[in-house]
Amino acid sequence: MAKKIVSWAVLLFLFVPLVQSFGQLVQARMLELGETIWPRYAEIRISCIASEINSLEKVEVSASDSALLEELDLGSGSSTSSPKKENVPATAVLTPLELTFGQKLYCGTERKLSTITIFAIDYIPMTMVILLLVAGIVSTTRRYHIALKNPENRKEELASEISQIVANLILVLSASYMLPFSKGVEAQIQILWIGGLLFLTALNVNNIRNSEFKHLSEGQATSRFSEILLAIPLYCWMALICGIYFTLIEHHPAGLAIYLQKLTAHATLYIQIGLYVWTGILLRDTSLGRRFFDLLKPWKLPAELLAVIVVIAAALPTAYSGASGIVVLALGATIFVELRRAGASQERALAATAMSGSLGVVLPPCLLVVIVASLNLDVTTDELFHWGWRVFAVSTTLFLVVSWFLRKGSWKIEPETNALGKTWAVFKPFSLYILIAVVIVFVLVFGLNTHFDEHTAPYMLPIAMLALIFWDHKQSQKEHHPASGARDVIKISRTSYDTGSHLGALLMLMGLSACMGGVFERSNVINLFPTQLGSPLSAMIILTFVLVIIGMLMDPYGAVILVSVTLYPIAKANGIHPLNFWMTALVSFELGYLTPPVALNHLLTKHVVRDYLEKEPNLHHASFFARYERVIVPIIVLFLTLIVTAFGPLLYQSWNS
Repeated sequence: MAKKIVSWAVLLFLFVPLVQSFGQLVQARMLELGETIWPRYAEIRISCIASEINSLEKVEVSASDSALLEELDLGSGSSTSSPKKENVPATAVLTPLELTFGQKLYCGTERKLSTITIFAIDYIPMTMVILLLVAGIVSTTRRYHIALKNPENRKEELASEISQIVANLILVLSASYMLPFSKGVEAQIQILWIGGLLFLTALNVNNIRNSEFKHLSEGQATSRFSEILLAIPLYCWMALICGIYFTLIEHHPAGLAIYLQKLTAHATLYIQIGLYVWTGILLRDTSLGRRFFDLLKPWKLPAELLAVIVVIAAALPTAYSGASGIVVLALGATIFVELRRAGASQERALAATAMSGSLGVVLPPCLLVVIVASLNLDVTTDELFHWGWRVFAVSTTLFLVVSWFLRKGSWKIEPETNALGKTWAVFKPFSLYILIAVVIVFVLVFGLNTHFDEHTAPYMLPIAMLALIFWDHKQSQKEHHPASGARDVIKISRTSYDTGSHLGALLMLMGLSACMGGVFERSNVINLFPTQLGSPLSAMIILTFVLVIIGMLMDPYGAVILVSVTLYPIAKANGIHPLNFWMTALVSFELGYLTPPVALNHLLTKHVVRDYLEKEPNLHHASFFARYERVIVPIIVLFLTLIVTAFGPLLYQSWNS
């Protein structure tokens, strides 16, 4: 019962931003249509407001309504409109018109929708916090928080749970210090943090009482001290470091809560991450992944070549989601399972899954690139995406070459008899899925007069996926495919519960990562770097090394903000072109996410495929490369891409000078 309650709570707070976003789009569309149907709709709207407050002669329009009408420029074509004045007062006195029933109904509906939308926008920060805490409940209950090592015995489990108790109490203490200085919604959010984190702490205590390792023998429960430390979730280490810094060094206990509160300034962004993860979980529960691989199955592609195709194809969802980690969480399980089913080794499937989102962060309309351009006036999105396509071409070519050199067998393609016909037979039902998704997105885009981009995609894709879930269940029942014969009816509550498991772990990590960025910023560690590092080449070597380390420790959005105010001025002072620096930064971050000891994308991969991993007893006797192929292959590809991206333009410039 408790599981269902939490599942529906996660679903509710995923639907709230959907309602808010579509309500805003629908209301904007109604304003446009109202102006098209009635050229004097601005006056009609004001008269509607007058009617709502039962004023027969005059009405004062609030400053917010006046600003909205001014922004939309409604009624400017009316011959009876008075000319605009340069200084518009905070209120305007207006005389209502006689309205028809249709005008009253239309305007009243639009106004009510506007009220709901404004209310939802005001509470988006609180919605984000509640979503994080509810998802955190699922992650804590299922023991899904991200660590360098999953607990395998009682000692490691105790270390994990106790560290979470300590981290949560540190956050509670900081929020308690912050509460007296907060007002309104901010005070309510601090109360939410305190209550929610205390509840998470109670869940940790309950996890200790109901241990999963009670029945292990003493021999099975042994662990080295280093292994115990590795079992501590990453967010706990970050909370401990931030708590020590703000409390003992700066003597400012509320500092941690202040930086945690800054998450609400980007609440929409974190909610969009939740919607992307939910979309990925919905996709995982359909047969779309199987059907895509069935298209390629008749051609008998080598496993390494198939992995290259999958990683390149995954660049598109990365471009829309804006971060490789989100794609790994959303699509990682599908990619891993289907690669294994196609014959790839477990190590190669893990490698492809970990870097499945790494090549698309430089492609349009990646939100990360948009943030870079918004923070720095020296570059534009057009310039960044222009060179992003070239970086993508380099990385995909290098991945193909590296995969060919590291192949375990021949890459000779021996297609089945009538492979094209078999592919076409599979493509026909597969194309219906694509058609349904395209039609839904088309209707939403043209019906609401908007665009399908990085801002609207997280809201449209879940709607399309819900329709595909329904269609897929009907198709699977008809086909009786062996891979889907055991599948039950997809339960939305189950998908939301799985979404909460991954989302709670990810958002807690991203939230504390932002706090770590605050520690770096306030401690002035970056100021220890000299402004002048010699030549552009030597400066790029040092900066690239630092960027990779930052990528190992921080989420991409926090890293971009930190680098903009710290490392970028140093790069600029040393003669490095802004485009060269930011392309290098993006590739460096991706290399950091794939490089031990943290290797966040590998942790996320193991996090989502933990139920599908198989023990390989012969792996201990294999070569070093065979044992660590999942780590080595992505590092080689991204390292070579980084070398070309960082130093290619500098060498070309020096060659021509």
